[in-house]
Amino acid sequence: MKFICWNCRGLGNTATVRELKQLLAAYKPDIVFLSETKMSANEFSWVQNRCRMQSGLAVNSEGRNGGFALIWEEGIDVTIRSFSKHHIDSLVRLKNHNNIRVTGFYGHANPNLRSNSWEMLEKVGGLVREDWVVGGDFNAILNEAEKDGGRRKVRAHMDEFKDVLDNLALVDIKPVRGWFTWANNRSGGNMIKERLDRFVTSVSMIEKYPFMTSKVVRQTQSDHDEIIWDMWGSKPKEYPRDQRLCFRFEECWATDSKAKSVISSEWNREPTNYVNKLEKIRGVLGPWQRDRYGKMKNDMRKLENKIDRAIDSETRDDSAIILREMRSRLSQLYARKEKYWAQRSRSQWLRDGDRNTRYFHARATGR
Repeated sequence: MKFICWNCRGLGNTATVRELKQLLAAYKPDIVFLSETKMSANEFSWVQNRCRMQSGLAVNSEGRNGGFALIWEEGIDVTIRSFSKHHIDSLVRLKNHNNIRVTGFYGHANPNLRSNSWEMLEKVGGLVREDWVVGGDFNAILNEAEKDGGRRKVRAHMDEFKDVLDNLALVDIKPVRGWFTWANNRSGGNMIKERLDRFVTSVSMIEKYPFMTSKVVRQTQSDHDEIIWDMWGSKPKEYPRDQRLCFRFEECWATDSKAKSVISSEWNREPTNYVNKLEKIRGVLGPWQRDRYGKMKNDMRKLENKIDRAIDSETRDDSAIILREMRSRLSQLYARKEKYWAQRSRSQWLRDGDRNTRYFHARATGR
């Protein structure tokens, strides 16, 4: 089972929803917890329609502050146990008939009011009898290693967070990729980075699923990055594998100057009949398309790795400017990737939000 948490800082713009859809397509989570949606439950139904993840519960924002949602894949057996302005708690029945508790949590941003959040979490924990995983933006750190830059955190606040986890017998799951999950995106010495988002689990869950992992996935539309918890520890398929792209006319070629150049060059290379010309163009465009798509995937991987290094490094000089540039470039590549698959599929997947990626790519490649 995979559980994703993201403080999206509002889902009212197309770019953020696009990024959410990219996440769903790449990692295929079973359950997703979104905080700070800044939406009412009715407004959030639009996001669910776009993502084709209709099952779930949305908690209204207070004006344009707050707002939560717990959504899950069709076929997942989930029962909502409780919710508040700090959490959504659920009981999940796995395919092996074991039950686990999955809780999305949001700690109060004001440290002087955060005790209310801790009290709510302890209240939920008092009713849990199953293996338990809690994920989200705790708005707190456990030690100084989880903060870089700015003033030091108040020791009492860190100790309070530790005490809550100890009282609930919850263990912090260190990420296998990434460390800091939030950055203020300021330049030079004003840059501050913190590990505010995390997963914690019960000891019993660690004993049953010793290979569980968590990781940080860098994003471009929020100052918080997404975090992923994988119960089995299997590596997510980050990009769709495409061993062979079938040859057919692509709508994107009509507006691609490089494609036009390739077609024109091959068409005029030598005098021959129409059928032979088409066959030669097919032989050239197929590899060209594969190389182009492969380069786009490689560019995305490289940018994600560079963003990882920039956020998790100790150097802060000009890092905010560089981060903004890289996040902007990554966002452009996300948009190009969506356009590419939308044109290949000849469907309305991206407009309507079909998240059945296996079906979608099978349609696009003719398999």
